[in-house]
Amino acid sequence: MVSRRSLLQAAPLALAGLAVPVPSRRQAVRVPPDAAAAPAAARAVRGFTVDLYRSLAAAAGDGNVVCAPYSVAVALAMTRAGAAGVTADEMDTVLHAPQPRPAALDNGLNAVDQLLVGRYQNGDGTKTPKLTTANALWTRLDLDLRPAFQDVLTGYYGAAAHPVDFRGATEETRQEINTWVSDRTNSRIPELLQNGSVNPDTTLILTNTIYLKAPWRYPFTVSATAAAPFTRDDGQVVDVQLMRGPFERMGYSEGSGWRAVDVPFADGSLAMAIVLPTGPGLAAVEAQLDEAWLDALLHDFRIRDIRLRLPKWTFRLPVQLRATLSELGMPTAFTSRADLTGMSAEPSLKVDDVVHETFIGVDEKGAEAAAASAVIVRPPSIPSGPDFFVDRPFLYVIHDVSSGVPLFIGRVHDPSVTAAG
Repeated sequence: MVSRRSLLQAAPLALAGLAVPVPSRRQAVRVPPDAAAAPAAARAVRGFTVDLYRSLAAAAGDGNVVCAPYSVAVALAMTRAGAAGVTADEMDTVLHAPQPRPAALDNGLNAVDQLLVGRYQNGDGTKTPKLTTANALWTRLDLDLRPAFQDVLTGYYGAAAHPVDFRGATEETRQEINTWVSDRTNSRIPELLQNGSVNPDTTLILTNTIYLKAPWRYPFTVSATAAAPFTRDDGQVVDVQLMRGPFERMGYSEGSGWRAVDVPFADGSLAMAIVLPTGPGLAAVEAQLDEAWLDALLHDFRIRDIRLRLPKWTFRLPVQLRATLSELGMPTAFTSRADLTGMSAEPSLKVDDVVHETFIGVDEKGAEAAAASAVIVRPPSIPSGPDFFVDRPFLYVIHDVSSGVPLFIGRVHDPSVTAAG
């Protein structure tokens, strides 16, 4: 029986400390999903999604944004499993963790993850959606983890331990972890851990990945795609490849200063919500974004016949989240006052940084998206329906339709930009 103890893509967590006996490997046997716990966890993910997106959007100025808050939330929830005191309290607040804490979040995320993956993991990505997630625990060879911490990671997150030689084979270990991440993201996140992110003092790294490849329910006609003007919020006009869809039935919604369509993927259980401002710019829509607004957006679509025009785009965004998460309310984890004693008896562990990278590509066939997150810890130091022509900046959310769990969120200010500058 799994015991309880007080952690968006991949999520590595690096720790450092004293030498202790070599740990034994534990097989990652998941606790059966408790469907009743999923709604509270979905609500928590939506709340965290709003906070993270708004911070990244503000930092990006007028640039494109993409992230996978679900991946980051899972990474932080795994970290929180080894936190205590003020560190744990702050992380619970940032994660919008439901009561009782931390059991409800671990139980709920386990249910959400298994229910999502159970639906989509056997898809082929070309005829049916494919969605996979993975967690792993990379530990220093002689690190002794607390059994309760291991129980939570294996039981609720499926994170098996992989002892590695951080001290004697630092670069080889970094490459091994990057290969693991790349293999689970179809090579879309090839180097999550950059040079210097792993060193001989690294004690533990937690990794989480999420990968999605999904065909549209109503594919766009490739021969109909053509160059068309796209007007940015700064008034500049750029030529983009605009896809032209047939008149098809999909979700449609309107609100104050915006309207939205929910473009379904094959089988209808996943969709991409596209929110287009009707006022002066996307910033006015982003100002409305909170958990209640996002919940209503993802659940209040009504089926209409839509004549859709949507640009093709590809974008990649690597970000470091230490400052963002500190500002959101968990600064203690990044200081010498951090309390991560639930992980190990090793002293003076703190989160050094949280690294996240997301890729998205959208074309006539469908969408491909992947993300990885890293928490690095070290010692202190249609005619009858509306036309929906997306020819100006817009917000998008890839989400599970029934649960309302947002998996990827972003905005497109300029479809011609493929990576953060």
